[in-house]
Amino acid sequence: MTAIRSAISVFLAAMVGCAGASAADLVLRESFSPSPPPSQERFKNWYLHVGPAGLIYSESVKLKAGGGRVPGADVRIPASLTFAAEIGYFLNPNFAIGAAFGFPPLTKFEARGVLTGLGTLGKASGGPAALMAQYHFTGFGRFQPYVGVGPAILYIFNENDGTVNNLKVEHAVGVSLQAGFNYMIDESWGVFVDAKKVILRTRGSGSLGGVPIKAEVTLDPLVLQAGVGYRF
Repeated sequence: MTAIRSAISVFLAAMVGCAGASAADLVLRESFSPSPPPSQERFKNWYLHVGPAGLIYSESVKLKAGGGRVPGADVRIPASLTFAAEIGYFLNPNFAIGAAFGFPPLTKFEARGVLTGLGTLGKASGGPAALMAQYHFTGFGRFQPYVGVGPAILYIFNENDGTVNNLKVEHAVGVSLQAGFNYMIDESWGVFVDAKKVILRTRGSGSLGGVPIKAEVTLDPLVLQAGVGYRF
């Protein structure tokens, strides 16, 4: 009987010792196990730029009247202000595709050179747009500069006669060069400054004093914009 009691006592002591060792081992494992890595926020592929834009033209014209060149003829296109937006998608942190478009500004063609004194030759309302391939520079923190290049279009919605009657202005296709920067306030919101130089030509026709005319017009606007940017 004494032997049985001794064996039971030894067995219970062993069980208690094993339980204590397991508990201590669990505490040690919990104390020294590495913390799970912090979750990384999803990369924001889309961006949106909105804000006012000013158009400053580098205009000139080649004018023909009755089939002959009119030397010294020129035009002036006053600067205009519009509202523009650009939406784009980041393929990776450096490369993005952006589509820019603006509310159609009213463009005036004012007579200059030998045409001075004829006033406003006509007006046209056209919607500018561009598709840009962009490279975004990284490593500057909140300051994020970029450059871009791509095709541009000017879609003419309507024309208004001035001194020229039956004015017609053709749609125009060209190339846009872009440079700008974002300054991010947080991971989603920021402000931006953007400049686009658009190489753009168009053609016009009508009649001036009963004489049919045709014109090749260089527009080449510099589009300056600033506003609010959003990444999502």
